[in-house]
Amino acid sequence: MSVDARHPSCFEFEARLYVVPSWSGHGVAETRRSLGPQMPETGRGGAGPGRWATLGAVVGGSFLGGVAATVWRVDGLWALSLIVVLGAVVGAVLAIGTRTIFREGTDDQVPAADATSPSDGPLPVVEVPWDVARAAPEDSTGDELVLWSTLTSRYRDAREALVAGGGDDDRFTDPREAGARIAEWESAYRTASQDYEPVARLLGFPLP
Repeated sequence: MSVDARHPSCFEFEARLYVVPSWSGHGVAETRRSLGPQMPETGRGGAGPGRWATLGAVVGGSFLGGVAATVWRVDGLWALSLIVVLGAVVGAVLAIGTRTIFREGTDDQVPAADATSPSDGPLPVVEVPWDVARAAPEDSTGDELVLWSTLTSRYRDAREALVAGGGDDDRFTDPREAGARIAEWESAYRTASQDYEPVARLLGFPLP
């Protein structure tokens, strides 16, 4: 694609590309944080506590069971099973404790500006359709992406509303009300189409 999350005004969140308008007065990092955490447990690539506990249990149980069978010469089935279970519990607890210490250490390394997030809700942002990002020139500015994305999305929403509305069953609806509703959808579609046509020509999309 020609434009992606490496663009100075863009970022990716939950498999979607967003652009920050210049008029918002906010930076990309703080706008990204205002949308909330993307992956609470694995945001920095680490495994969740369940995986750590499972791995620790397997390692601890196997290790202590092996020691009991080979070093301590435990041959009773119940005794050996109890030792394996005990080793699994200890291994799981140690694994979770290790993970907690590791995450606390990495959290301390996060700058204070990155650790805080605005509490007033999401900051202004515009989603960039992936086909718009692929077709946009590499030197596109953030505000150009905002304009193209807005007009493209508005056109597609108006087209979808017109198509979906045309399929409604209006047999039990006042004809005047149904006609006014369809006229409103058609008007919105015509306006959106006129605004979108220059964008379609620029990006090489099919004309409306």
